[in-house]
Amino acid sequence: MATRLTGGTLTVTITEALTVTHNNSADNRSHAQTITKTFASIDNIDVRVLNLPNTNQVKVVDLVDNGSEAGAPGAFKRSAVEYIRITNLDDTNAVGVILEDTGGDVAGITVDPDASFILTSTDIEANAGGTAVTARGGAIDEIFLRADSANVQVEVLIATTA
Repeated sequence: MATRLTGGTLTVTITEALTVTHNNSADNRSHAQTITKTFASIDNIDVRVLNLPNTNQVKVVDLVDNGSEAGAPGAFKRSAVEYIRITNLDDTNAVGVILEDTGGDVAGITVDPDASFILTSTDIEANAGGTAVTARGGAIDEIFLRADSANVQVEVLIATTA
């Protein structure tokens, strides 16, 4: 059977805008910045909204090297992953994002209410020993989420080339 879909380009745009006013309008200050990143040949996008309980951490993503393992729910072929966005949809409570590799590296990030965490690489390196961290140490194998202090809703979006 011939495929009818052709990969497209995912465009992600981040816009920052700030104006600080002063009693004397001549002293007003402003900042504006727009960053755009494109990802070519995206032919799969997985979007899930999860009701995350305020209990233990919950595994939401498995990154695997073997493409045949990528068919399981929440499993993706590591080399095909181009973009991951985790958005905390709660307006009050934070959510923890835990990135792990099988080599023992673990990194945790707090995502505030109404905020997002973005990954454009599946590499991870963490070190609590005080020595320098290499730019590309290991590979993320699993992503877990943990509600900070109450049940939260989280959106997980993953864009892949396969």
